[in-house]
Amino acid sequence: MKAFFFKRIFIVTMVAMALVSLAFLLVRKETAPMVSGLEGLLILYCGAAFLWAKSQRIDSVVIVRTGIGLYVALSFAYVIMYKHANTLDFLLIYKSYIYLFFLTFLADKRLMTAKGVLNFYTFLLGAFFIKYLLALVLHTDDRPVVYEENNFELMLLYSLYLVRFSITRKKAFFVLGLVGVITILSLSRSSLLMYSVLVFYVFYTSFPRTWVYVIPVALVVMGAVIYFIFSERSGSLEDIDRFKFMTIFWGEVKHWNLWHWLVGNERITPLSYYACDNMSYFTNLFSYSGDGTCYSVILHSFLFRVILDHGLLGLVLIIYATWLLMNKSGISRNVILVFLAIVLINGLSVSSFNNLFFAISMVFLMTTNMKFLQVPARVEKHDQNL
Repeated sequence: MKAFFFKRIFIVTMVAMALVSLAFLLVRKETAPMVSGLEGLLILYCGAAFLWAKSQRIDSVVIVRTGIGLYVALSFAYVIMYKHANTLDFLLIYKSYIYLFFLTFLADKRLMTAKGVLNFYTFLLGAFFIKYLLALVLHTDDRPVVYEENNFELMLLYSLYLVRFSITRKKAFFVLGLVGVITILSLSRSSLLMYSVLVFYVFYTSFPRTWVYVIPVALVVMGAVIYFIFSERSGSLEDIDRFKFMTIFWGEVKHWNLWHWLVGNERITPLSYYACDNMSYFTNLFSYSGDGTCYSVILHSFLFRVILDHGLLGLVLIIYATWLLMNKSGISRNVILVFLAIVLINGLSVSSFNNLFFAISMVFLMTTNMKFLQVPARVEKHDQNL
């Protein structure tokens, strides 16, 4: 019962944050302080589910939870107690593992009613469309946001579409088109690539016999839009910030041996002086210690960051843990693959698995009652009263 209470508070908080964001239309303003509060509420929600929501013991999930917990705890002891690094730097670098640790508490638990999630998604689409459109029309923000940077938050819209599609099995092309319009309004290149994956999945699932004809046309349209956004926001290749990040990343790893590629640098190793100096215009991403050092977060791309800090094995562990949790929660294999593709594309540009909206997307995917339309009405009514 208490877990359902936290569920309602969780959704109400997100609705309230969206309304606050709409209230700031005339001023460039993000709800960042509330995002931090939402992160705390997410942890409380997972803890409440662990304590009060019934489910069968899943040994593989317990093993993953224990492994991640030990990795984070031992790393914390070494980094903080021995190396005396800044705690906030540690939490930022290990955030994806911390999210996954708490998400293990949600495996195979149906806490969200389908009707409630669908209603929330409808509201969220309206809030995003209004905020993004008016922010551009009123010239208050070239890259409009509702919660946080749109590279981060749009992942949630794509994930909730997967939930909607899984529940209703309806194509809902109007909804898919609205999500596409919101994506274009965001002027986010990585988000457009994520949206493309979603479109291909819907067309492939809806038209299994004709998708080979539809997808090439969709590719041409998507390619034209992507080219427009790239040409509007970029000059030469050297002017593209992600290209700069890649060259700095290569400078940090070009002398690595096999062991380094597998496990990464020693826990929380600062980047070289050369790297930090070349990224000095991102001083807000430097170490919280204020000593002028910088860590992998300066490179933005999660894939670069996770390889530097945790190695290829660390990346594999994160992907496997995500797949396992969704699989044990009854999510179909196709949805899992599409979601992972979306998150990994996000990782080419920004924080991916380190993103709060990745964790929130997992909450909705793992805990929504996907069989809403197949169960008797009296059962759903009982669920809504919980």
